[in-house]
Amino acid sequence: MLTLGASNPKALYLHIPFCTTCCSYCAFYSEPEASWTGSQEAYVTRLEQEITGVVQETGGFETIFIGGGNPGSLTELQLSRLLVAAKSTQCSEVTIEMNPETFSESYFPLFEKKLITRVSMGIQSMDDSVLRQLGRNATVEDNLRAIALAKKAHGLYDIDLSFDLMAALPGQSIQMALQDIDTVVSLGDPEHISLYCLTVEEGTELARRVSERELKVWDDDGQMELLERLWNRLDQLGYEHYEVSNFARNGRYCKHNLVYWNLDTYLGLGSSAASFLQSESHSWHYSQKEDLHAFAEGTLFGGYEKEKLGSDQLVEEYLMMALRTNRGIEKNLFNARFSLDFDSLFSKTIANLDPLWYSDTSHLFVLSKVGWMVLDEIVLRLALQIPQPLDRH
Repeated sequence: MLTLGASNPKALYLHIPFCTTCCSYCAFYSEPEASWTGSQEAYVTRLEQEITGVVQETGGFETIFIGGGNPGSLTELQLSRLLVAAKSTQCSEVTIEMNPETFSESYFPLFEKKLITRVSMGIQSMDDSVLRQLGRNATVEDNLRAIALAKKAHGLYDIDLSFDLMAALPGQSIQMALQDIDTVVSLGDPEHISLYCLTVEEGTELARRVSERELKVWDDDGQMELLERLWNRLDQLGYEHYEVSNFARNGRYCKHNLVYWNLDTYLGLGSSAASFLQSESHSWHYSQKEDLHAFAEGTLFGGYEKEKLGSDQLVEEYLMMALRTNRGIEKNLFNARFSLDFDSLFSKTIANLDPLWYSDTSHLFVLSKVGWMVLDEIVLRLALQIPQPLDRH
């Protein structure tokens, strides 16, 4: 059972787990259309009621993000109900993910009413053969139509645009990946781009095809060369590389994701959604364990499981999040937040890292772009120095 207690989360995430079909690489919870047709209204009704209850307790949020799945599986009216319940017009940023094949002018009233201020669209690739390998429902033609429509919405309603691209895809060359960036920037002129390197997630169709050698994925050296080329191209086009996978012009960062990367509090509602909540003395995760059908038919705030975090888990999570950004870790803020001295904990380990991976001053520890490419290894080495809480001994 979900209870907020003394926590007052800054951000709200709403999960819409409906998809037409599931992409081969995707490990986020969603179900294909054949399994959920007719379930949307009951799902939205419970989600709306939970949002209403939470807002009565908290007063609202600084940011909202509607993700999936594909939120475009819901109607404009259903999305409007959720956003009105969440008092989205009081937020500094409200983002919705949209798949190209379902994006249409029917959603424009959400922008006109200022219920949504930002659209994040998954383009992924501008090559039909690559899109088929990924199991995407959209074609290049769908992508082109959706980019043009998003740009129209930006001109009419001044919404921010963000486009997602993927790199190191089967069948993709460096030149193809560079061309994807150039095409999206020239046609959509977005303030924000997310560029993700393909990850083979266990349990996905992509993982099966790779294990059975139906598909060949890029090796580590190839990925590093590719990312360096793509990151340089985005820099040339005027995008600030402010997080491992995210780029923005004119400071138009994703405010909602900054909440995650700062390890601030957020609330997730809906099937499979996750939360990070904190009171003065405790931190905990909630995860919603019900599938979309159980959620649609279930009791309000049921199905959320709580996990208390130890101080060591909290520090490790902070390292993983903060070091993803070009701001890195401000040592005085770290020391105050965790009552630990950053240099005393980590200076010896840092001295043994490759100096090309980081910059370390008396005030700041931040990773270089080379360091971002080995982020997991760096965090693992640092995490070994975190003291275990007393109740774990």
